[in-house]
Formats: sequence, structure tokens, C-alpha cells
Amino acid sequence: MPVAIDTSVLIHAERSGEWDNLLPDESTHFHIPAQAAAEFLVGAHLPKSALLRERARKIYENKFKPLVDLFDEADAAQLALLICELRKTGQPMGFFDAAIAATAMARGDSLLALDGDFDRLKDRLQLIRP
Repeated sequence: MPVAIDTSVLIHAERSGEWDNLLPDESTHFHIPAQAAAEFLVGAHLPKSALLRERARKIYENKFKPLVDLFDEADAAQLALLICELRKTGQPMGFFDAAIAATAMARGDSLLALDGDFDRLKDRLQLIRP
């Protein structure tokens, strides 16, 4: 089963330099949803230090960019449905997290994440922790 990679994993890899150790199985197809790439890049532009911005840019270009997968119509339809469902239950989710979850759900992928942002979806989304 393919595995989508959440922004929390990208941030951890950038800060710790432990990218290769975070992917649990080399035979699995990993991809980074376009929204996770966008969320990472927003954060990469924020540091006041040019050194930190350059470090984030380098890891993005060398490690993350080749894994970025496009957002398609099926992902968009799942995102719209997920946002509506979460609002109805009074559990709204941030846009980037909802888009990342929707992409994994639309494709039937697992989601590799380091934080609990997706725990409320555990009955609809297979979560993987490294």
C-alpha cells in the first residue's frame, strides 16, 4: 500500500537530518502530497536566518521534491467531502491537514505522521508512526 508523508515528518527530517531513517520500509512507495510540500515551503520561507532558509531549501530540492505528487480532482472531491463532514460534527481541521488527509483517503493510502493531528480520522485513515 502506498504511503503519503505528512508535513510533520518533513519538518522533523529537516531539523534532525534523519530523513532516511524515517521511512520504515524501502520497498513501499512513498509520496508527498502537494499540500504537505506547500505547508513545508511556507515554513521554510519564515525563518529569519538565511542559513536556516537555505538548509530547508536544500533538503526540499534534494530529498522531498522528487517525491511530491500532484493534487487531482479525486483528491479535491474528497477534500470537499471531508471538510463538510468535519464541520457538521464540530471538528474542523486546518486546511493543510484536511488536504493531506483527503489525498491519502482518496487514494486509499496510509499516512505517515509524527503528530496527533489526524487521530480523529483513525477510523477512516490508516496512520503510521515511525
